[in-house]
Amino acid sequence: MGDRPVCVVILSCKSSGSSVLQNLLCKYAGAKHVMHTRHAQHETLYWTKAASILGRVQCRIPGSEVPIPPRKALHETYNLLTANLPHFVPPADSRELIFEGWRRLCHHFGPIFVEKSPHHLHQWAALELLLEAVRLLPEVEFRFIGLARNPMDVLYSLWVRFRTDPVSFQHHWQSAYENLLRLEQHVAGQLLTLRYEQLAAHGDGARRVLEFLGQPPVPDAEQFVHGHSLQRWRKDPWFGFRLHPRIEQLAVSFGYGPDDLSNQSYPLWGLYRVGSQLDKCALSNRWHVLRRRLRNRQFAT
Repeated sequence: MGDRPVCVVILSCKSSGSSVLQNLLCKYAGAKHVMHTRHAQHETLYWTKAASILGRVQCRIPGSEVPIPPRKALHETYNLLTANLPHFVPPADSRELIFEGWRRLCHHFGPIFVEKSPHHLHQWAALELLLEAVRLLPEVEFRFIGLARNPMDVLYSLWVRFRTDPVSFQHHWQSAYENLLRLEQHVAGQLLTLRYEQLAAHGDGARRVLEFLGQPPVPDAEQFVHGHSLQRWRKDPWFGFRLHPRIEQLAVSFGYGPDDLSNQSYPLWGLYRVGSQLDKCALSNRWHVLRRRLRNRQFAT
């Protein structure tokens, strides 16, 4: 792909397979991610933190600490850069710190540096800053991979793992993928959009990703992602959630058919949904979110 380092930014909603795609890129394309970050799965939340630092407006997502207070975001960005870049001297100017820091990360972890933080697709402010990076860092070749997954699978996964309410979170899914369609208008030649289902169950997704990055095909890559997590919600007799027609219509535009999205209506779903918000999993998740927000208030004052 030339002498410039390649920065691959995976853009997806939560529970859409971005960790699997990141691992695939590291295994078969020789990509690297940051080594030191306080977040799981090598995520940095770099551009949502940058949006906080620069005072950009962001929306609050259920189960997330984002938006992070500006002072805390600056502190964590400083720590991320100094932990991952030997001998890096952070500039005093916050804006210069953000863009010079990213440039240095791309060079240090090149030739292919991969970043995946599902928070970014939910925040247009973060995507705007990424577009600024494309313009301000011509020595870096940016590639974006928009990863969609059947929203019923996404919402069921979040429901089972964290008891995130699918009725409300479906609208956050909608906002995220409307942002992806909006981003495509700005980076059409640099964006590959694919479905998680094309990666799983021996689909052609791995070949398309490697081809997009100018890498030779690897037969084993097509077997890397299994399809065990697909449509588990159909086997759950208590999960009676049904998508709002507008969200279903958006999903269809990403290649999902009505049969992929339709669910049976269970009479007791409403009671089960309300009762589940009080179970141990839901209460524990809410406590962790509340504790993070209380800690964040220390940086906001």
